[in-house]
Amino acid sequence: MAVIGLIAKDDAARRELQLCIEELGHRAAPAHDVKSGLELLFSEKPRVFLVAQDPADDAAESLMFELEREAPLTPVLVALTRRSAPRALELLKAGAHEVVAAPFSAGGLRGSLSKALRWRGTWFEEPRPAAVAETTRAVGAWLLAGVLLAAGAGGLAILHQRRKAAAQAALPVPARQWTLPYGHPAGLAFDGKELWVSDWFSATVHRHDPADMRVTASATLPREVPGAIAFAGGALYAASGPRVIVKRMLDGRLSPLERFEDHAPQTVGMAFDGLYLWTVDSKTGRLHKRVLDGELTVAKSYDYPGGKAVALAFDGKKLWSLDAAQKELLRHDLSDPRRVLLRWPLRDYPAGAWTPVGLAFDGRRFFTAAVLREGAASEGRIFVHDLPEEIVTALAKP
Repeated sequence: MAVIGLIAKDDAARRELQLCIEELGHRAAPAHDVKSGLELLFSEKPRVFLVAQDPADDAAESLMFELEREAPLTPVLVALTRRSAPRALELLKAGAHEVVAAPFSAGGLRGSLSKALRWRGTWFEEPRPAAVAETTRAVGAWLLAGVLLAAGAGGLAILHQRRKAAAQAALPVPARQWTLPYGHPAGLAFDGKELWVSDWFSATVHRHDPADMRVTASATLPREVPGAIAFAGGALYAASGPRVIVKRMLDGRLSPLERFEDHAPQTVGMAFDGLYLWTVDSKTGRLHKRVLDGELTVAKSYDYPGGKAVALAFDGKKLWSLDAAQKELLRHDLSDPRRVLLRWPLRDYPAGAWTPVGLAFDGRRFFTAAVLREGAASEGRIFVHDLPEEIVTALAKP
């Protein structure tokens, strides 16, 4: 059981959320405003703060500002009493761990609260490779042996060696995955510098620095449900349900330039090879080669040679697809994508729980976007896949 600091000016919202928290097996420490909520830090020591507010209020920002000084590693969840995608985005950019909206329920709150309670003070996770874990266990065993043999002639030497190994094991491990500050990713693309991710629930396209996955910019697309995205001809193409693909300027607002009826709906993956826009649809699962004309004409279609294609990427020479059914990447012959040149199982991809939805290539590694759905809650994540030597060798071939 964890203590959850609950700040809500509205009595009804506070009672409703307190019942949800208790139904999930935790204890709520309620407060009426930010000032009394901060007092909970010393009396109740909450692990997470949940702030219920109207989109017009600024209680959450005030709390996060104060927590920067008092308890900077305490995550803050925001519960909006009225739905507002632009306001939710502002709160996420201000540092909110996650934003949920009314109507509130224990099921809808479960995923967000569980993720916040698992948080270790940073918004990406760094799983340690098996080799590093084995090294750490070996270090512990040899340190014990060194203590026991300290009186012997070789004791100090062994202890010195183990300390050196421990120092090496303590070196930072590169991040292999990041939890996104939003829960419904749908498309992924790389523009040469940044990763772009579409979130269908908030109708927003976010830009991320691939070094640490922080959000550098965001643009909301009113009255659209953005899905697959790709860069082509100096513009961003975004599939939008149902049956629409929109060509957009690469300005701050992603201003629309053209709208195309999607004659091969619904497009779930897109990639540009320098001449043609390749898409895959969720209805037939076929690959389509399109011309960048006034109708995005389908020049030719092909049966997909894998299980279930959900995303596409181009490596500069060949087309790649992400097969969600087999959790693997397929490299295709551009002249006939039914011919698979290489299959790469994503062995570091979690089995079962995560559903892949997006794919991007930055010239040396692949990124995949995935979602985890638990009831009404949803979590988004980016996985990094470094190319093994045999894949690098294959890419070097014409």
